[in-house]
Amino acid sequence: MADVTTITTKTAIMNAAEDAVRKRGYNGFSLDEVAGEVGIQKSSIYYHFSSKSDLITALVRRFSDQIFSFLDDAAATENRAGDRLMKYLLETRSLIEEGESICLSVALNIDQQSLQAKIVDDLLLFHQVNIDWLSQTFELGRQDGSIRNIGDPVEEANACLALVDGAQLMARAHQNAELYDQATGLLRSRIVASAGKDVTN
Repeated sequence: MADVTTITTKTAIMNAAEDAVRKRGYNGFSLDEVAGEVGIQKSSIYYHFSSKSDLITALVRRFSDQIFSFLDDAAATENRAGDRLMKYLLETRSLIEEGESICLSVALNIDQQSLQAKIVDDLLLFHQVNIDWLSQTFELGRQDGSIRNIGDPVEEANACLALVDGAQLMARAHQNAELYDQATGLLRSRIVASAGKDVTN
């Protein structure tokens, strides 16, 4: 059961719902399940969210804010493209936990046909922001030489995002986070290590 003593009930609801979606997808969880996890009546959820879709909308926007903040921070703190890309790969890996979970956007896109249009629009925005950031990272890598054999930066960005999303799905399907590492190994091998940084793990 979620600990609601140090967080608000609304946050506890969102945390429980995000965990459920990332493990089982939009169609794989219910508000009854979330209420049970938080330790409240299902009716209490409707005090904070008018519907399941309203809850998912809030989750996508919270998650997007978190990832967009991460992208901004990585660009601000890492001068080399290779270090930025490695940070991105590690952050993405952290979302799969021990192979039990995947990125919220990946989980929801699997059930996209069940989502309201506004949620799909938010997911498309999330995707585009990631592609733009990755494109800029590969463009920088072509300039600073910290990523080997770069082709068109936009094509590299789309290939990278497809790779990490697919690697997450494979890791969850087999409940084995090491499969993510294997799938992204070739991409990591293209990163030129900077002093004190390891690109193999």
